[in-house]
Amino acid sequence: MLGDPNSGQWSGTYRAKRKWYVPSQLCPRCEAWGGMQAYPSVDLSSLPDNDSLAEIWPQAPEEVARRVALVRPFVPPALPLEPGCRLGPLVGTAHGHFGPVTVWPSWQVLVREDARDLLQSSGLQGIIPVRAELRTRRTKEQALYELEARPLAKLHPACIYDREPTCPFCGRHGFTLPPKRWLLGESVPTGLDLFGVEETTRIVVSERFVDTVNRLGPSDVVYREITVE
Repeated sequence: MLGDPNSGQWSGTYRAKRKWYVPSQLCPRCEAWGGMQAYPSVDLSSLPDNDSLAEIWPQAPEEVARRVALVRPFVPPALPLEPGCRLGPLVGTAHGHFGPVTVWPSWQVLVREDARDLLQSSGLQGIIPVRAELRTRRTKEQALYELEARPLAKLHPACIYDREPTCPFCGRHGFTLPPKRWLLGESVPTGLDLFGVEETTRIVVSERFVDTVNRLGPSDVVYREITVE
């Protein structure tokens, strides 16, 4: 499991935002809220009304529903579309030198171009790389690719505490998670080497993923084992 980057040998940093967003939701009961899920592979450039999706500012539930309806044809039907969902590639600037894998913030995984090529040539599954549109002054610096982590697995019900009733105004249902979390075994996708976890920002990778990218040298990333029951 990918953890936060620690202080290490790589100096690479970036500042970026998405091209498009499903806005956060403004609720008279829950106030403003939104998730952190991102689908960088979604391309809304052909959508006539995509200007209305350029900001994440909170909107009333009816307006959020309208914009979700605009986006839904561009997103695989099995994937959730919630308030605050981020769409399209990262756009911004980058500085310094990047390792094979960069995880910052903890819900975004970027790999260098050579790492992308190695993951794909090694036959890993579930790898959806999207080139990050990051401007840099270093002409020889490799391009960076974000790996889309689709939320395909679920947390085990036993590690979800104090789930709140669904809000009648906006549909939100909050809950509490313990520091240690584990996955519901029957929900874990078979054969995939990278995926996300529903209702969390966790990204899970296989041992094969770790072994493959480590062939390119160390990255400033911590991998933590996660239990499956």
